[in-house]
Amino acid sequence: MKTAVCVKYVPVVSRITFDYEKKTIVRDGVPSEVNPFDVLGLVRAVELKSGPGDEVVAVSMGPPQARDGLVTCMALGADRGILLTDRALAGSDTLATARALGLALQREQPDLIVCGRNSSDAETGQVGPELAELLGLPHISQVRKLDYRPDTNTVVAERITDEGYQVIECPLPAVVCVTEGVAAETFANRQQMAEAQERPVEELTCSQLTEDLSQFGLEGSPTWVEDIRLVEPTRQGIMIEEQTPEDAAQQVVRLLLEGLESTDTPADDQPSALDATRYPEEKGRAIWVVAETAQAGLRRVTLELLGKARQLTETTRSQVVAVLIGEADADTVETLAAYGADRVLTLDNSSLGPVCGRSVANTLAGILDAERPYAVLFAATADGRDLASRIAARLGLGLTGDAIDLEIDGEGRLVQLKPALGGNVIAPILSKTLPNLVTLRPGLLTPIQPEADASAVLEELAANPFEGDDITILETHFEDDPGGIALAQAEVVLGAGMGIGGPENLPRVRSLATEIGATVATTRNVVHAGWLPHQVQVGISGRTIAPRVYLAVGIRGVFDHTVGIQKAGVIIALNSNRRHPIFKAADVGIVGDWEEYLPALVAAIKPVLAESL
Repeated sequence: MKTAVCVKYVPVVSRITFDYEKKTIVRDGVPSEVNPFDVLGLVRAVELKSGPGDEVVAVSMGPPQARDGLVTCMALGADRGILLTDRALAGSDTLATARALGLALQREQPDLIVCGRNSSDAETGQVGPELAELLGLPHISQVRKLDYRPDTNTVVAERITDEGYQVIECPLPAVVCVTEGVAAETFANRQQMAEAQERPVEELTCSQLTEDLSQFGLEGSPTWVEDIRLVEPTRQGIMIEEQTPEDAAQQVVRLLLEGLESTDTPADDQPSALDATRYPEEKGRAIWVVAETAQAGLRRVTLELLGKARQLTETTRSQVVAVLIGEADADTVETLAAYGADRVLTLDNSSLGPVCGRSVANTLAGILDAERPYAVLFAATADGRDLASRIAARLGLGLTGDAIDLEIDGEGRLVQLKPALGGNVIAPILSKTLPNLVTLRPGLLTPIQPEADASAVLEELAANPFEGDDITILETHFEDDPGGIALAQAEVVLGAGMGIGGPENLPRVRSLATEIGATVATTRNVVHAGWLPHQVQVGISGRTIAPRVYLAVGIRGVFDHTVGIQKAGVIIALNSNRRHPIFKAADVGIVGDWEEYLPALVAAIKPVLAESL
């Protein structure tokens, strides 16, 4: 079996600094590394080799210095390295990148293509599924376990979802996008690096792939970035040391009250001055929302997207359309109408397969191509990202992933605000194509107040026939109260880190969290240790959350975690080690043992939270 692993050579994001006066990113002296998720994919690909005929090829696209990343890959066990490097690639967005990689991979004809779930600098997860669509292959994303079955020439993977995980079988050739857990974090030693340095790296240029260079770089990219916006740090970073638990808690209360007053935007408020006028007959420039459901019904993120759609139609003066994939009962349709939908399009996927598969994307792409709305909003969830990416590649459309908000500028263009470099940068992204496609992070937008007397036109969508290879879901597992959905909309979150000592202390932590109405979150190390499920992991490989209050207990606060809490209102840290970086990311912190200080802190802030939230 030949496996190609797509790797990106990225700057070490935690080492990048910012000049807020000049509004510039300071990259001088910042080292680079192979994207950590790509390394995990490479390690697993090497582990899957079972005979002398098996081969692992690392493929990268980037400047000449990206060769160093391929050397690292060969030191970790890759048999060959291929570098696609050309000035014509400068400015490529995800779709142009997927096109270039796709052409390079067609030369190799691999059985399996492995990508990381996202890159640490751009934080998108689009290239893998876009690459799969361009190559006409099935794909599986969010893979934490991957095995190969030679008797059936298939892979079987565990795919993380927002409620648990799925066991999926997929025929080869295919694309797999991996995340943490798929392999152990591995580093090459000096001898391995020295030996790899002596091995050649094949270099390719765009002209070796195709005569049409217009499909690469800025010209071939359907999206582009306007001037970036730097997000200046606003945390106070006040530390409280050598105080009794009660005195420390009272100091926190005073600072908490000040912080809540300055961020007094209750989550259930509707957008300011929202026009109640609807435009149900105006299909031109319509805003479409792809609804998502969970075991308990519609996910709140669907209502958030509908609220943003209604806000946008104040400018577009057009209808809002909800697309519901799955069974459509009367209550669900009624809810969609109440929260902003003028039309509800239903697609029964019982004969098509899962939302993340090829068949559903094929059908929805055909419908969008025919109707051409102004914008289509997806949730930045496992299914939403996959579906949006495949549609974008199929129709050649621009896609912005994991946006935090949307605006319409004076020229009538949709400005999609996407965070990058750990949230220190906001990139306003625009698209050359229609419809605008965007995935939006859950928990950051606001639903409208429901209109009880609203109604929507209900239409059934016909499925397009599809005969290509696709994935098969063998098992679906729902974790017992994984907490991920609640976390996205929680106003108070308590983050539990390795500093709490062990899983035996979780019942006490949960009990204290319950006293203040907090949802429990955690860090990557806690998840890896098996104390809490991945669904409540916050950070670069987990969720981004925006509670009004975040209480970090026993959390070191490394960059990988703090990027996920930058939208929080007030951050309170409790840690016994004053040198831990969590204190720099917090508004106020207590240096002390959590078992001694947390009960007093909870007792002190409980009445404040009850009154303020």
